[in-house]
Amino acid sequence: MNRRRLGSWLGQPVRGMRDIGRGDVILAGGLSVLMVGLVSGKLTAQHPPGGVIAALVALAMTLPVAWERRAPVAAAAAVAVGAVVNELLIGPLVRCGAALPAVFAIAFFVGSRCTGRRLAIGLACCLGAVTTQSFFDPQLGVTFLVAGLPVVAGFCAAGQLVRSRSAAAAALRDRNAELRAQREQTARLAVAADRARVAGGLDSFLQDRITTMAAAAAAGREQVFSDPAAADGAFAAVETSGRATLSQMREVVGALRDESATAPQPVLAQLGSLLERATSADARLRVEGSPRALPGGVELSGYRIVEHLLAALEDAPEARIDVLVRFTADALELQVTGPAASQADPATAFALVRERAALLGGTLRVENRAGRCDALVQLPLAPQHA
Repeated sequence: MNRRRLGSWLGQPVRGMRDIGRGDVILAGGLSVLMVGLVSGKLTAQHPPGGVIAALVALAMTLPVAWERRAPVAAAAAVAVGAVVNELLIGPLVRCGAALPAVFAIAFFVGSRCTGRRLAIGLACCLGAVTTQSFFDPQLGVTFLVAGLPVVAGFCAAGQLVRSRSAAAAALRDRNAELRAQREQTARLAVAADRARVAGGLDSFLQDRITTMAAAAAAGREQVFSDPAAADGAFAAVETSGRATLSQMREVVGALRDESATAPQPVLAQLGSLLERATSADARLRVEGSPRALPGGVELSGYRIVEHLLAALEDAPEARIDVLVRFTADALELQVTGPAASQADPATAFALVRERAALLGGTLRVENRAGRCDALVQLPLAPQHA
């Protein structure tokens, strides 16, 4: 698993718990195990070692890490209160090995997810938790405040930096999308203007050619009895001019046609390249069943449906999108799962998908759970293609 996929996996929410990431739960569990080892005296010489109650109370300083992403201010307040409760109820014990990393991690998410008053409150709680530990933890002492408080502030500042860079990256992606759409629109307008110019010149071209052909035909008719050879030449000129005009007309009509209409239509086999081009997220394609050739309309609709569903999901490098193409006995199923787009209204994309599915007698089902959108499209297949 590469670094990008590992980061995406750790950031995914735990099933049924919105914004509580797997990495947060793993970190909270590891720090809690370390805390129990420290308080019980298994990892350090406690005189006397803390008992079961001390170990349970000490978990109040590490378990809040589990929801640092969902509610960083509440997590900061919880560890601050936990530090005070531990010192008042249990007394001095070595807890800094697990408690300090917990405060640092929460301070980072306070900086990355909070602003204004919430940022000040979260940072104050983190500083209060470190101050309490410095006064009562035998391994620290008051002198630790000289280094501990700046470290907490540094983690908070690092979170703010990550937040600002993420916002800048999102704004840049939006700007690139706008510029790409503007370039496409400009290109379409340029083509339309060129076609209008060609069409405008077509009228004068036809008028000149038809006038020439009419004059030649009239001259030939007048000479058909008096000078048959000259009449044959005039009629030959009419034929030549007519053929040249027809050839020229074919070229003009070909230039006026939409080139995209003659290009090969996309098919399901090209979904891999679509995922690489249409989104910056960690998109993964999986195929189940027995892949087989389907009617052109089904292939095209399946491709466009996946394209529309991608537009309804978050376009960010840390996002994870799963695309499943399932060939069943009598239907083609397309399932796209990923985080819902936070800066766009997916209603338009879903409406386009529902319309395309309905044209083929298919259905669309959309579910939103724990911040992830799960869309399933079923397209029935004719018996000869089932």
